[in-house]
Amino acid sequence: MTRFPILLLDYDGTLAETQPAILRSLKEAFGAVGVTAPPTDVLRQELTRGGTLQTLFQAIVPESDEQDAAAFVRQYRASYPAADDEETVLFDGVVETLAALKEQGKILAILSNKHAPTVCASIARFGLTSFFTGVVASEPNFPHKPDPRVMDERIVPLFPKQPRSAFLMVGDTVADLQFARNAGIASCWASYGHGSSSQCVALDPAIRIDSFGELLTTLRD
Repeated sequence: MTRFPILLLDYDGTLAETQPAILRSLKEAFGAVGVTAPPTDVLRQELTRGGTLQTLFQAIVPESDEQDAAAFVRQYRASYPAADDEETVLFDGVVETLAALKEQGKILAILSNKHAPTVCASIARFGLTSFFTGVVASEPNFPHKPDPRVMDERIVPLFPKQPRSAFLMVGDTVADLQFARNAGIASCWASYGHGSSSQCVALDPAIRIDSFGELLTTLRD
């Protein structure tokens, strides 16, 4: 078998540098719901966790309830498209690397905690849609990384006959690497992304890449 024929690719901090757009939208959303936005460094630290907008808001405003978090998420999603369009860029070599991986016969899928319509729109804007067999992202009432149910309920149905050894999770945060560990699949840490180095190294990923293009040489048969 080809080594890791199926690659599960995170989006934020792995394929695209989205942090400027995310930070801008977070600050706008905090203002819109009447909460003073924390300093940028605090927001960056929260982003290293790779969680969802709800978990980020509730970590920063622990006295909030689900309705507060939902209002924050609505404001964020209203702000994000313009910020994404103006500030997000792909990391160097992403298009060429995805094309080469497909040429090698790899099956590529997105696995993101980003809002599903948002990640699909961003991928389409960059002309990446055709590279991916599937896009699994944040949707209401579905689990998200690092919950292992993501593998059982959302990934396995896309690839029902594939053993766990066929999959490689490629991502930049503890959410990606912990998900891989929880799901019983191998992980690749994208060290150039948004994650905490110490936390990611502690999860002992099978592979480390310092640029997205390194996947080609790392996975070459």
